[in-house]
Amino acid sequence: MQAIAEMPISGNTKIIPILADPIAHVQTPRIMNSLLRKANYDAICVPFHVAAANLSQCLASLRLIPSIAGAVITVPHKMAMCALSDIQGAQAQIIGAVNAIRFDENRQVHGEMFDGKGFVQGLIQADVRVDATRRVYMAGAGGVARGIAFALLANGVKYLQLYNRSTDKAIQLIAELKAFAPDAEIVLADATPYQVDLCINASSAGMLGALEQVLPFQLDRLDQQCCVAEVVMKPSQTLLLQQASARAMKTVSGQAMLMAQVGQLAAFILDAPELAQLAF
Repeated sequence: MQAIAEMPISGNTKIIPILADPIAHVQTPRIMNSLLRKANYDAICVPFHVAAANLSQCLASLRLIPSIAGAVITVPHKMAMCALSDIQGAQAQIIGAVNAIRFDENRQVHGEMFDGKGFVQGLIQADVRVDATRRVYMAGAGGVARGIAFALLANGVKYLQLYNRSTDKAIQLIAELKAFAPDAEIVLADATPYQVDLCINASSAGMLGALEQVLPFQLDRLDQQCCVAEVVMKPSQTLLLQQASARAMKTVSGQAMLMAQVGQLAAFILDAPELAQLAF
């Protein structure tokens, strides 16, 4: 009852679903609702468990409910929702994925991607340099990985190793990244990074549930100066981060990405630019 008293819900309250499958790991509702309360904004974020096969039907239903302002989009829907969006923002057009949608007055879907910018900002806030001096390895080639890869290159990174269990997807992403940043060295890697100083897990490996004990890559050939960063939100200390910490490496958890972008997500979905400055 205390939570309801803190965030009263009325007929005017705007609803922001977060669409995911699985859903248990999501942290966005807790953090976004705290920020919305802080801003005294009449909106609430709630989890919606939506299977990939039902995404288009779900979107069609959401269009019919004016109380729903838009939605946060997460695994595995980011690329599919981009294709379903009527209007794609600048980042969505480059990356081919979205992590937020907004309905306009005609209930058209506007999609945009904030993962990459949020992840890079989270690294910087954790005192990790992201520039041309940084040699980066990344595991993953899905929606979140695409956003991060393009953001790294846009921020000046000139060397990137890319690994994905599905090699074809990695090769396709590398070709797109090279077209975006032709002066950068972008190479196909395996599951054992080396000669890099920043390693990123941008895959679902390590996520709470069936993948919790899965490592996205090995740390054996990395030295102690390498930083290891995660996108997985739950558990906050994944098996990868535990192993990196045991080797005295600097780590950055998946929470950093979310904390750096949640205000931007709320601002976009609610079409309220002032919310972009919200932070803890």
